Amino acid sequence: MISNTRIYQLVFGFAFVLLPTLFGLAAEPCGTLITSFENPIVLKTDWLFRKGDNLDWRDETVEESFWVKRSVPDYGISKTENLTGYHWYRCSFFLPENYTTPVEPIAIQLGRIRDIDEFYLNGTLIDKTGTVLPKLEVDFQKIRIYSLPTHLLKPGQNIMAIRIYAATNLNGLKEAPTIGKERLLREEVFSKEAFAMVCGYVFIFMGIYFLVGSIVRGRAGENFFFALFSIFMGIYVLIRTQHRDILFDSFTWSYVAELLVLICLPVFFINFMHQYLKMKRSLVLLGYEVFLFALFVITLFFRTPKTWILVIALFNYTLPVAMGLVIYLFVKNGKANIAKVKFILIGIACILPTVLIDSLSALEIISMPGTLYLGFLIFLVMISIQLSNDIVLGLENFIEQEKELIQMERVKTGFLINLSSEFKSGMEKIKKAIDNIATSQTKVYTKEQSKSNTKQAAKKKSKAKTSSAKHDLDPIKQAEDHISYMGYMVEEAILLRKLEDKTYIPFYETFSVSELIKHCVSNIENHLEQYRKSTTIDVKPNDLEIYFPKELLFCILRNLIENAYQYTDPKTDISIEFFNRDGHHQLVVMDEGMGLSQLEMETIFQKFVRGYRDKKNEIPGAGIGLTLVEATTKFLGGTVSLKSSEGMGAKFTIRIPEKQKK
Repeated sequence: MISNTRIYQLVFGFAFVLLPTLFGLAAEPCGTLITSFENPIVLKTDWLFRKGDNLDWRDETVEESFWVKRSVPDYGISKTENLTGYHWYRCSFFLPENYTTPVEPIAIQLGRIRDIDEFYLNGTLIDKTGTVLPKLEVDFQKIRIYSLPTHLLKPGQNIMAIRIYAATNLNGLKEAPTIGKERLLREEVFSKEAFAMVCGYVFIFMGIYFLVGSIVRGRAGENFFFALFSIFMGIYVLIRTQHRDILFDSFTWSYVAELLVLICLPVFFINFMHQYLKMKRSLVLLGYEVFLFALFVITLFFRTPKTWILVIALFNYTLPVAMGLVIYLFVKNGKANIAKVKFILIGIACILPTVLIDSLSALEIISMPGTLYLGFLIFLVMISIQLSNDIVLGLENFIEQEKELIQMERVKTGFLINLSSEFKSGMEKIKKAIDNIATSQTKVYTKEQSKSNTKQAAKKKSKAKTSSAKHDLDPIKQAEDHISYMGYMVEEAILLRKLEDKTYIPFYETFSVSELIKHCVSNIENHLEQYRKSTTIDVKPNDLEIYFPKELLFCILRNLIENAYQYTDPKTDISIEFFNRDGHHQLVVMDEGMGLSQLEMETIFQKFVRGYRDKKNEIPGAGIGLTLVEATTKFLGGTVSLKSSEGMGAKFTIRIPEKQKK
């Protein structure tokens, strides 16, 4: 059975066979005739390979009996044998007899080589990267482009020899060498890395933006960790390009910095997610951070290729732990978290394959260019969309809250104005009653002191006194009713609060329904100064007595009947019915007034809502009457229904279960 590693090798080996064709390059075997350097030539097959070391192998003439032919990069062959130490590659090409010196410099691109190399042309050292003695200095990330001196090129056969030293058991020649114009080869390398370099700077500037934002807004949580994550990712991407040579004089320190940055990335991202989702850190995360800190210290103080391979292997083997922690954060609160981070999830789905590719490339399992910057670019865009979406939703919620606050302030202001109006009206009537009483007493006192008045005048004043006393009785009675009404308003506000807080305790008693309704109607008529003959009361049976919280039924009656009086013409018929049916008390209050629109019916039971038409807003009231009716009915386990339409009156039906007397 073919292993997965073998399948990867075959697939990517096949991809590299097609790669030159896709880029318009001619793949040729060693020993080919090169007639022109206008187009780059890839020398892929028939390379001679031999393990060991002998400086004579650089010469033009070498005994080839002990050499084997290979295609480069030779996946599936060098992976099965130990390449640690020296090994050589040799290849020849032919120039025509009429060969002339090219106008532009010619070079060979060897790509990245693991770990140290020397390149010879016709037995002469052309260039090298890294040293073995006196100190081992490797560089396996530099793309080797060596100029081919024109005076060493000759018509006929030309021999190239590559001496490689591998500090670890990894493949040496990682790419098929390409010969062509040096300008074109360097431009190709730059163009391949241009996108990565742009992404690196974008990541850094984006991180700085989030970092400044976290400082300005005073939020050092998710924005701070995401800023560090973005900045470190940008540095990581830049180090993996030719900026490595610009930023660092030594490859060793550049690779150490690359690994240190890579180790920090999971920590920053997981902490970003913890802060973003407002979740506590777990012991698993703490253990993972301790493990990464240990890798950090090992990388910093043990700067050898074998240590780097170990660190990368351990980092990749524990990468599923980081993935598991992130998944745990997403699923802990279920749909709430998933809905909050849906765009981040898309970004993670795009970045994970690139992380896997880079990890496999670092372990030399596959050979592919770095793709992490591309995945992270998509991921960063998704993060920006997510944060922008949060900002938009937050702004919408803020605007909605502002609207609700403005509406609440409006209705509360109306409530206070109406309440103040009721108290003002009551105080005016009380003052009027007191003035009438004082006037009446003054007239009596004056009559008793006046001895010169005739008997007829005394009789007239006696009649005036009787008439005045009878007239004065009405304002006093109205003042008393208004004081009672103001007391009802205060008591009902307290009752509503208790019902909402679920602290109200009802008191059940037996009483006559007919008498309670008549008392309620009389109280409302005195308060509103409306004495209607069109109001009908129908209690079945007429002498019905019920076991019920009298206070609550009076509250329901008073608000429904008062609304019927206030929102109808004095000549309009009002009907009040009460009866028992199917174990329920049923109260029906119906009028033929102005009625309610569909929009008003949807909101009329809300607190402080009194209607939208100007005519209704002119009618005094607190705006909690129907709210209290609904709350009381629900408290008693009943239901309230409303049927109405504009100009057709309104019908309120209250249905409450009976409670048997204990």
